[in-house]
Amino acid sequence: MIDTRHKNILEMLVREYIKTAEPVSSEKIASRMRHSLSSASVRTIFADLTEDGYIEQPHVSGGRIPRSRGYRFFVDELLSGSAREAIIPPALLRLCEEESLMQESIQSLQEEIAHEFRVLSQFGATMPIGFDEIFGEPEFSEPSVVKEFGRFLDEFNGYREEYDNLLDPGSYQLFIGDENNIQPHSRISVVVGKNTDEDLFFIAGPTRMPYDLIIGFMKIWNKKPLKKRK
Repeated sequence: MIDTRHKNILEMLVREYIKTAEPVSSEKIASRMRHSLSSASVRTIFADLTEDGYIEQPHVSGGRIPRSRGYRFFVDELLSGSAREAIIPPALLRLCEEESLMQESIQSLQEEIAHEFRVLSQFGATMPIGFDEIFGEPEFSEPSVVKEFGRFLDEFNGYREEYDNLLDPGSYQLFIGDENNIQPHSRISVVVGKNTDEDLFFIAGPTRMPYDLIIGFMKIWNKKPLKKRK
């Protein structure tokens, strides 16, 4: 269990990294806290969070970035309960609140998801949408990440039954990085869901996802009577 100060710094670090894709320095966090803590004190907390596996230091002289455990803590602890709700972009909110979504509307929904979240999605029998957006993200300048993501897409249909067995109708599951035992990978995260008609869909992208927005979207999406969707 980590204390409130460590939680606050971890949340700031995760949010900053999701926004910038740049390792986060102790000086940046100290300035965000209006110097209520010195950068030296922040570095001490960074060291604790690194030792506990929440963050890592990719370069000796650089800042820190979240690990899968850090993202998971962010999702489970900091986005739950009384944590502030994500503000869903209006265009996306209108689409996911429609009572009936035809094929063209589903495509529009996927296009909005790609635009707002910089991820790729596939709903039902539609084609995956979001390649332009996701391959513009800095992680995909690394061939190993492109290869890992391509392997996920190539193999997803072969694992549909295993994903299906995990999910009840109207539910979803988030796999962050190396949490996914069905399709092992380390640099991407996947939300797999099943509507009440028992059709699978997924939203996938780098582990540096806007989890607050995506989870906010999923909460709204799952509230609708999906059997009306065509």
